[in-house]
Amino acid sequence: MAESSRQDIRMGSLLSPPLAFLFLLASINAILFHLLWGKRTRELVLFWVAAVIGFTVGQLGAEALGLSFLTIGPLHLIEGTIGSWMGLYIAKRLKV
Repeated sequence: MAESSRQDIRMGSLLSPPLAFLFLLASINAILFHLLWGKRTRELVLFWVAAVIGFTVGQLGAEALGLSFLTIGPLHLIEGTIGSWMGLYIAKRLKV
């Protein structure tokens, strides 16, 4: 196998589909939150970080509690979205 094709395989496996979908959903939540309550452009970056952390916490909490209201593959959409919005609300209240 050629070196370039091995490198392509390794690079393609860095971001799994569930992780990419998590980032997509967290990004959508951050953009919606910013459109509703954001003031400055730099807040969008902070909101994105808060949304990713919140979605991850919601995901891990759902797995720990054994909840599965609405899932796509291994992602818990409802719990992750709730966690994401909680993270966004906390970030906004702390005025980061």
